[in-house]
Amino acid sequence: MSSVHDNHMGPVHEPDAKIAGVLSRHEIKHAAIHALHQKHKESKMHHFTDAHLNDHVNAWKVLRVAEEKVAYGVNYFAKVQIGPDMTIHIRIHRQLSADVYDFYSLHETIKHDEASCIWSVTEPLVYFNA
Repeated sequence: MSSVHDNHMGPVHEPDAKIAGVLSRHEIKHAAIHALHQKHKESKMHHFTDAHLNDHVNAWKVLRVAEEKVAYGVNYFAKVQIGPDMTIHIRIHRQLSADVYDFYSLHETIKHDEASCIWSVTEPLVYFNA
């Protein structure tokens, strides 16, 4: 099992058109944004409302990606812009035996004494195992 200190995540780079398209599929976008809003519905820092849902989906732009080949497929890590200076780091899994991609998780941290899945555009995409 991989960890933050012992993993096989490759270099972070700009996405090619194929992976940007896969990571921008309707089901991936909506699963990630739904998870974000569930985690932040009580946030004092972000104050997300239902009105923000469409804004976040419409602003979706995959900025950076990295891959980790694992025994059961490939994990994709992505930095996705969802608003001005607002990104999320997502993890997607592609099954080994099928061309199936599933949203796995958001990278979460503590900022200003509160759990947050929001990252600035300048914060680097790193391995996470959530």
